Amino acid sequence: MTDTRSIPPGGRSRDSELEIGFAILLVLSGVYVAYELLADPAGGHPFGHWLGIVGTLLMLMTETLYSIRKRTRLLNWAGPVRRWLSFHIVTGLVGPFLVLMHTALQFRGLAGVAFALTIVVVASGFLGRYLYTALPRRLSGVEQTHGEMASEARRLGAELLALQEEKPERVRAIVADLQRRQPARSPFLSLVGRSFFQWRFRRQLRRALLGLVDVEVEQRREIRRLLDRQRELARQMETLETARRYTRLWHMAHIPLGLTLFFSVAVHIAAALFFRAGIFGS
Repeated sequence: MTDTRSIPPGGRSRDSELEIGFAILLVLSGVYVAYELLADPAGGHPFGHWLGIVGTLLMLMTETLYSIRKRTRLLNWAGPVRRWLSFHIVTGLVGPFLVLMHTALQFRGLAGVAFALTIVVVASGFLGRYLYTALPRRLSGVEQTHGEMASEARRLGAELLALQEEKPERVRAIVADLQRRQPARSPFLSLVGRSFFQWRFRRQLRRALLGLVDVEVEQRREIRRLLDRQRELARQMETLETARRYTRLWHMAHIPLGLTLFFSVAVHIAAALFFRAGIFGS
């Protein structure tokens, strides 16, 4: 049976893949600084070349494995798509960082062009992730339909009504005020500003619920969760088609950029082999 349950706000990974990725970058930075202080670095040193090799392999994994998992059935046994996206993001951070250390901040010739393309592809990846998380997902990672979101919104409304039973009129008035739709804004603005608008609503939500001293703490938390999810669903339904359209446009740009990057990397590697540079020397 297909799992149509959605990922609730509290059930997301809280950008844990970014936290993991940046933690690894911090460790790698420490290793590189220690190498600079304790060793005697020189141009063409094997350590620098191995950084480039490992970084390139990670970037190749970034570019291929997630796409294979998402578009084929070959890796269905290896976990849900959303976990592969997290892996894609971590390797997409660590690989380019290793390549940056490989360059020793020397951006000349083809290597400089390749690294400039790497920066563009990584920046494009952050944009793609933002668009990806704008699209509602089931627990399986598959995109939700508009009908599924509407059904969930009705269920949330019923749960909120049940929580308000036998509560003072003031409580119902506060909940009704928080449920009131905001002034209409363009779907594009709602999409690009969704993090800010959701943060602003959550701040308003916390302040309003602090005044409900005659409501049990657990019930306040549940009201907060339901209202937060209800607002997020409303925003997702409003921006669904816009998010899909911009995601398609992003794919049209991101994939050619990635292919161009790996072509330049392949030429760079071929040149290193031809001129017997670094660890390829005789």
